[in-house]
Amino acid sequence: MKRYMKIAVGVLATLTVLLGVCFYFIFAKVGAFFDETYKPIASTPPVKQIEVQKEEEAKALHVLLMGIDEREGDRGRPDVIIVAKLDPKQQTTKMVSISRDTKVMIPGKDSYTKLNHTYSIGGTDLTVQTVEELLGISIDYYVKVNMEGFEKIIQEFGSVTVQNNRAFSFEGYSFSKGKISLESDEALAYVRMRKGDPLGDKGRNFRQRQVIEAVIHRLIQDRDYLGTIKLLETLAPYLEWNIGQKDLKPLYTHYLPALKEIQTDDMPGAGKIEEDGYWYFTPENPEKMFNE
Repeated sequence: MKRYMKIAVGVLATLTVLLGVCFYFIFAKVGAFFDETYKPIASTPPVKQIEVQKEEEAKALHVLLMGIDEREGDRGRPDVIIVAKLDPKQQTTKMVSISRDTKVMIPGKDSYTKLNHTYSIGGTDLTVQTVEELLGISIDYYVKVNMEGFEKIIQEFGSVTVQNNRAFSFEGYSFSKGKISLESDEALAYVRMRKGDPLGDKGRNFRQRQVIEAVIHRLIQDRDYLGTIKLLETLAPYLEWNIGQKDLKPLYTHYLPALKEIQTDDMPGAGKIEEDGYWYFTPENPEKMFNE
């Protein structure tokens, strides 16, 4: 009996050591990931909502999502601009696409420009301030992904499935109407096409939201934690955000359920060529999108 007890104790001790090594490895990887990707911005104060202890205390969060087309020697401009409102009480997420050509007043200046130009002028900080003034909300978090990183995410997943409403071809790829599976290079082409879409920006924005929603659902459903660690390592060079490691637990506890039901919308308005010769999109009552 004593012999079996010693064996059992030995096995438990070995498992404990292995688990300790495993958890150390995971926490080290996660820590390194946040060291590389965490970039706070001056315009957004620390998020008070994230400190909640009970679900009923959790308030809605606003997150700015940007897909940046960066080139060597150039800061680049956002091709994808989406604001998401995560409501933990209703357990819903509302995603609204904002045209990159939206006419906006530059904060602190008496001049107008296109929304995506604010990024080349003042980086993430100025874009966040501009979106806040446009919508009349506070942006709690921003998430900025290089479009190359977007492709890497799909590579890790293998593919994502979307319902394509219109058959089209773009950059050498053909997309049939109906449910289609997109590999990484196909997904990038799928979300970039605009000129061949009769709906223009509106059609492209819809496809962008489709793919983002598909990625979110895959992340929630798979629950592959080792795979997630690998994904973090792959994505780190292409990702920047002001989400810190300390935010993970409350975000997971209080806000993850809100991602199970995602509602999508476009900013209403109209576009035209103005006196300076540029085409602008002028939104209609943008402050009502999240303040109704």
